[in-house]
Amino acid sequence: MRTSVLAASAFAAAVSAHGNITSPPARLTGPAMVQACGQSAVNDVLKDGTTPLEDVLNPLPSCKLDLCRGAMFADNKDRVQTYSPGQTIAMKAQIPIPHEGPANVSIVKTATNKILGNMLLVFDSYADEKLPALPPNNTAFSVTMPTNMTSTDCTAAGDCVLQWFWFGTAAKQTYESCVDFVMSANAATNSSGSTATGSTGTGSSESAGASSA
Repeated sequence: MRTSVLAASAFAAAVSAHGNITSPPARLTGPAMVQACGQSAVNDVLKDGTTPLEDVLNPLPSCKLDLCRGAMFADNKDRVQTYSPGQTIAMKAQIPIPHEGPANVSIVKTATNKILGNMLLVFDSYADEKLPALPPNNTAFSVTMPTNMTSTDCTAAGDCVLQWFWFGTAAKQTYESCVDFVMSANAATNSSGSTATGSTGTGSSESAGASSA
């Protein structure tokens, strides 16, 4: 079993790196996800790093599939980013098969699977397959970290993720990808990338992915 888990983890690094969020480094599968979700569920993700939640079949009861598609912090401790209040974070997403629907990027507290504060970016309509080409801001966008978080919010690795959430309305498919981060007042500000022009606001409950805290 240990050999198969290690092999799956190594294969994940090769395959899942082509998944939903490609930058900053997003959570991958690994031994902790195998333990929580089962090898069969992890194999579904390994077959296609962009697979929706609905195609991850037969997860174990302990699998938190609706948080980061089941990917675990324990497998991704070396991928934690450090951000500061007001910092602009450039993000890139891969969308090999578009399905129109709402999308958002939010800070999610992993202990409760709830959004912390307001969504950072909201698209009322995203990844519309009827368009001849996707708008550039569907795959390259940026968010600004809030400046009104408390001094204890997201200061410990694993407490919070920057979660990209997208729901294909007609396809009835849900996509999630998470970036682990910690907040630090001393982090260098990175203003690279341009701000996306998705619509602002709270969006529908269906587009939230996680409910607001």
